[in-house]
Amino acid sequence: MEKLQAMVEQFNKVFDEHGNVKACGREECINLINMCKAQDHVTDFGNPLTGMMNVENIKAFRKQNFLRVK
Repeated sequence: MEKLQAMVEQFNKVFDEHGNVKACGREECINLINMCKAQDHVTDFGNPLTGMMNVENIKAFRKQNFLRVK
């Protein structure tokens, strides 16, 4: 449950309540990409070297796995 909560907290650092990307900085995006990749090795969540996210895949991953956690 702690890992789940940490992922939701990281998602909330990067996205606002409407699903828009916040001006949070590259490191926060990289952290989110890496956390998603640790759970799903197949899906493209973005480039952890540059912080460029595949926003739609990250949002879909959260919706499928973590929507019920606030």
